[in-house]
Amino acid sequence: MRTAAYLRVSTDGQVGEDRFGLSAQRESIQDFARINGLEIVRWYSDEGYSGGTMERPGLQELLRDSGNEKFGVVIVAKMDRIARDLMSQLWIEKELLKNGAELVSAAEPFRGNDPANILFRQVIGAFAQFEKARIAERMSGGRKQKAKTGGYAGGGAPIGYTAQNGRKTLEIDASKTAAVQRVFSIRNQTPGITLRAIAKKMNEEGYTTAENKPFRMEQVRRILQRESIYKGLYQYAGVQSHGQHQAII
Repeated sequence: MRTAAYLRVSTDGQVGEDRFGLSAQRESIQDFARINGLEIVRWYSDEGYSGGTMERPGLQELLRDSGNEKFGVVIVAKMDRIARDLMSQLWIEKELLKNGAELVSAAEPFRGNDPANILFRQVIGAFAQFEKARIAERMSGGRKQKAKTGGYAGGGAPIGYTAQNGRKTLEIDASKTAAVQRVFSIRNQTPGITLRAIAKKMNEEGYTTAENKPFRMEQVRRILQRESIYKGLYQYAGVQSHGQHQAII
């Protein structure tokens, strides 16, 4: 039977040869297909995408192609590769079935639509969802503790700062501090000025965003919303403390 295969890793580190990586998933799927007499005609993959989002180019292409009846089976190495939470797994499985394609897992081969197999797949999906929630909980706890001491809890660094892996504080980006200071200067000099007007003035004066692009309303809004950070404070999940980073304004 013509078969498609789907691979997913959520981090760059998993692209390599570790047990969660693409190579390991591919080998597991190939072994399963060979044992079951399935011909893999197309591979789909998402590298560096979380299983918690449906906005993955490989997944969306897979769903579109299934509607064109290009294959009758879709193999994944594990069910949590197609999606981390149970509802997403069930939705994807339903969409594939509507298009005549059966979703199967090489590690959890509970095929068919009898009640027992459906239950097994749902239990597996529930455990994957539970595992994701526990990981998020542990990460959140660690970030809150870091925030209490003024350390950087992660995420994208605001313009004017840089964040490096393994570093606990934001570092000054000297090339962008003047732009941050100018946004606040314009706002303070002209009470009631609109975000659009601030962006226009910034562009007229030659300032650019962190990506060296012209300012838009959204970039101005983000800067103004992060005023406390630029004043040397740090906030995360309701925690506010004096930051370990250098103030810009």
